[in-house]
Order: sequence, then structure tokens, then C-alpha cells
Amino acid sequence: MKFRLKLFSLFLILIMLISGCAIQKEAAPVLKLDEVDARSFYSIDAELNVEEKTLTAVQEVDYYNNDNIEMKELYFHVYPNAFKRKETAPFLFDDFDTAYKRGFEPGYGEILSVSNRDRSGEKLLKHSLSGEGDTILKVELDSPIKPYERTNLQIKFMLKIPPAGERFGYGENNFNLGNWYPIAAVYDEKDGWNLDKYFAIGDPFYSDAADYKVSIKTPESYTIAASGQLKEENKENGKIQRTYEGKALRDFAFVANNKFVVLEEDVEGIKVMSYYYEGDNIRGEEALEIGVQSIKLFNKLYGKYPYPVYSVVQTEFPSGMEYPALVYISDKYYKPNYSSDPLIITIVHETAHQWFYGIVGNDQIDEAWLDEGFAAYSETIFAERTYGKKTGEDYYKRTVENSVKEAMSSRSIDGGVLKTLSEFKDWSDYGPTAYDRGAQIHNELRKMLGDDTFLKIVRTYVEKYKFRIATTDDFIKVCEEVSGKDLTEFFKPWIVGGE
Repeated sequence: MKFRLKLFSLFLILIMLISGCAIQKEAAPVLKLDEVDARSFYSIDAELNVEEKTLTAVQEVDYYNNDNIEMKELYFHVYPNAFKRKETAPFLFDDFDTAYKRGFEPGYGEILSVSNRDRSGEKLLKHSLSGEGDTILKVELDSPIKPYERTNLQIKFMLKIPPAGERFGYGENNFNLGNWYPIAAVYDEKDGWNLDKYFAIGDPFYSDAADYKVSIKTPESYTIAASGQLKEENKENGKIQRTYEGKALRDFAFVANNKFVVLEEDVEGIKVMSYYYEGDNIRGEEALEIGVQSIKLFNKLYGKYPYPVYSVVQTEFPSGMEYPALVYISDKYYKPNYSSDPLIITIVHETAHQWFYGIVGNDQIDEAWLDEGFAAYSETIFAERTYGKKTGEDYYKRTVENSVKEAMSSRSIDGGVLKTLSEFKDWSDYGPTAYDRGAQIHNELRKMLGDDTFLKIVRTYVEKYKFRIATTDDFIKVCEEVSGKDLTEFFKPWIVGGE
């Protein structure tokens, strides 16, 4: 997520790929969706009631146990319940009035039933809600799932959508459905079941990649931007039902709006789409252009984007937010009283997240720097490669170096990036740590090892951990393997801090 504006002077005429940066000698890997491990499968049949601001759904989960343990229960995050009370509502940037400018009303998810489906039929399962804000759903299984085996669940639920300009909420014309359905918690060796609360700081989501088939019914006047690829449309009685499919997605989000204009452009077999409000044509066209440029550049540098569609979506949101194959971009950045800078940089940042968070997953609660550092440094790389090396260097100095220097001198941060979200006070220490300090690591690593080795590290990291979960230790090991160097002393002050 792009947590604040980082502005730099841009040339009015784009000078594509003229930089002296030499990090393009080797071909980037082709990231194929079929070359992945077995995954869980979500099939969701949902209907959005725009008058009542509700959504009802039936969700089938073909859950795959990808761990070497026997599971007697399963856990799911029910993130919408965090919006039920003011005390737990995860509004961003400490600005409640901006998030709820229409006044506070509760949002929540009601679990109607949970059942097990097998050859013998359907059997109701015992389930309960717990955690801060009742955001954790525990499902007790009739029989344990053995390692590398599957079970099939059906979860019926209803959502009340709050009047919030957030990941989950509605605005004047739009409905933002991010983190909206019960999603399986991750089980890992370090923590067991990861049942963290919905923190207001950062992007507190940690999930395995899965396959999706999602059917969404809305009034016919509504257009949908979604994480998956549109496969089918059916119109009946003034409503339209659209079915989307996606493989190896870390999550599934969508935005519904009855005022969308849609542009698209094919880029190396990828359909890049811009969804924007009527009347915002200039910035809507620019959003498509920047989305295209970002995909082209990161295809070359990091590995080819593996999904068939990428959507840049104007919506009511404070800044930018990444989801697989779809990003939210704040509607205010499309207005003529704003310069183009925040629109450009936010799209670049969120596009980079398609590789770092989306393709390569990480625990964003315990190791937020791992994806945010890459996304933040990708801003500098984009500026360098698109507008010239000097512009990239100036951008990095102003937005990264100066931010860290100020935060270190005021003791807002200690320099260590490996912190959990619970250790951050607010965005004043989270931003300089996860974003800027993370970007500094990559810049210093690149300066020490050279452009070619640095890029080989990034490509190797993406290829090795595509559609999987990576850790800080995994990244360091890749750095050492590719460079042939012991980097213990290099990483130590960055990881633990205390410089």
C-alpha cells in the first residue's frame, strides 16, 4: 500500500528506457501459473444489494493441507468484523473523520452456516468466532485432514458494508470489496496458525496463493473490476451475473461502480485496464499509460507478469492498495487540482506489489519490509529507467534518504526493519521503516554488488518463491547464493537496527 505521497518533478514528455542503468542484460524468467504446487480452491457465488448495502454469498472451499501436520480444525479470517465497532475499525492514517465522512455505521460479516460436503452429503460443522472484533472463524472438523490431503467446506455468509472510504466499504457510487470473504489463515512452522488481528497500520494480511472462481451478481448498471479474468456474463431481470476465474491468487478483491469508464490495452499478452469515473478522462487515460509502462518495465526486470489481466481502479480510498491483478488508486489523484505525481508513483508502487506480495508472498504482519521495501525501491527504479538516471537519483535522495535521516535523527526509528506491526506506534515509524529503510537495503545492496548481480538476485528470488511464502532469511540466502558472498555483516545493522 502507498501510505503517503512521495513527489518528484517529472518530465512532461516520457523518455522511455533511456537511463544508463545496466540492469537488463539477462532475460527475466517467465512465471507460469501451471508450474506451482497444489493449492486450495475457492468457489464463491455472491450477490450485491446496492440499496441495502449488503452482500450474500455461498462459498465452497476445497481446502488443501500443504503442511506436514494433521489438522483437526481450520481457521479463517473474517476481516469485515473489524468494521463493526469504532474501537476496532481499521481506518488508515489516524483519520477517522476522513474514512467515515458520511458518519459511522457498523460493517460486519455474519456467518450463517458452515458445513462439510463429501460423497455422503452435507453435514453441519461446529464453528465459533474469536479474536479482537470476532475476526477469527474456527471450524471444527468431523475428521482430521492428513498432510497433503483435502477437505471440502461450504460457508454461507452475509456482509453489511460500512460507509467507509477504505478497503472494505462503500462511497457515493462505488463499493470496495477488499478482504471481504472468509479466507483461510496460514499455518507455518514459526507461529503455527497465524491468527493476527486486523491492524490499522500497514497491510495486515497473510495468505497462501489459491485458485478462485467467483460469481458476482449486481444491478445491470454496475461495472465490476475484479482480481480474476472475466469468463462469463449473464443478464436477467435488470441484473447481471459475472463469473471470474484466477489461478494462484493471494486474495480476491473487486470494486463495483455505476459510473465507471473502462479503457484497456494489450501488453505482451496481458490486458491492462483502467477503470475511472466519468469526467476524469485525462487522468484515466494517464492511469492506463502508467499501468502499461509499469507492467512492461517490471516484466523485463523481475519476471513476466503471469496473470492475464491487470486493473488500475479509481475508487474512494486514501491512497493506493494492492490486490492480486487489481489495485485501488485514490479518486482524488484523478482530479485536476492534483499534479500527476501522486497518480504516477502510486500506480508504480502498487504495480510492483504484484510481484512482491502477490507473486512472492510474505508475512505482512511480522515482516512488512519484505514487500514494502521492494515496492518502494521500485519507484526509484521506475523513475531512473523512465525519466533518466539523474531523476531517479534525485527522487531516491529526497524520498528515501531524507525520510530515513529525519526519522533516525528524531529517534522515531532505530534502523531495524524486522518488526511486527504490534511494535509500531503509528505511520510515522512504520513508513520510514518498512518502506524507506527497506528501499535503502536494496539500494545499498545494489551499490555493493553491482547492477547485474542485484537484478539476478531479485529474479532468482521471484523465480524460487513464486506463488509461495518467503521470509527475510530466504531473501538473505538468495542474496548470498547469487553473489557468492557472506552477507551476515551487511544485513545485521539493517535487520536488527541500533546503528
